[in-house]
Amino acid sequence: MLDVARIDLYYGASHCLRGVSLQAEPGRVAAVLGRNGVGKSSLLRSIMGLERVRSGRITWEGRDITTIGPAERARAGLGYVPQGREIFPFLTVQENLETALAAAPRGSKVDSEVFDLFPILRQFLRRRGGDLSGGQQQQLAIARALCARPRLLILDEPTEGIQPSVIKDIARVIRHLARDRKMAVILVEQYYDFARELADTVTVMVRGEVALAGASEALDGDAVRRLLTV
Repeated sequence: MLDVARIDLYYGASHCLRGVSLQAEPGRVAAVLGRNGVGKSSLLRSIMGLERVRSGRITWEGRDITTIGPAERARAGLGYVPQGREIFPFLTVQENLETALAAAPRGSKVDSEVFDLFPILRQFLRRRGGDLSGGQQQQLAIARALCARPRLLILDEPTEGIQPSVIKDIARVIRHLARDRKMAVILVEQYYDFARELADTVTVMVRGEVALAGASEALDGDAVRRLLTV
């Protein structure tokens, strides 16, 4: 289980995260919602070690990982799909997938299951990442993260700029990873309806703080929407 306990993050003098707490458990999807600029991506970057927190603690599977670097966190089982995908545009699909193996056990190969989850990638193995559509690039980014065999998958707005058919495919994969593979998933989204379909828990952020949190089915949907549209 991931336990983020009251972390504070600063960018210079700007207090970006203020006492934020979050948990992600195996087999469950934890959604983090909020408008642009409220600190959602900063929270994910802090979990991955890409930003150092000023205070608070981040624990993964009982181990305090607050001060270790992102490479060690990846080897510990954290997978990250950043906003904007950040695939390597001049590498082929195959080469993009293989970059993730640095965080996998020695001798690992690209897991064939990623092609079961995203069949289109098998057709485009020799195509450069930059030549794929936005939806195909998002599928590649998720598949690349899965090649490192994470036990926690962190997704930063995976539906951004994606066509509806691919959004449905991504939802199907997220549901499979959590329910069938018992993976812990953190899903950052702006769109409540998409997150609500998948999430077991919902955390809503406003101005770097947690404004509302709880089990998805127990939260007042109108209250959530008001926080997302204010």
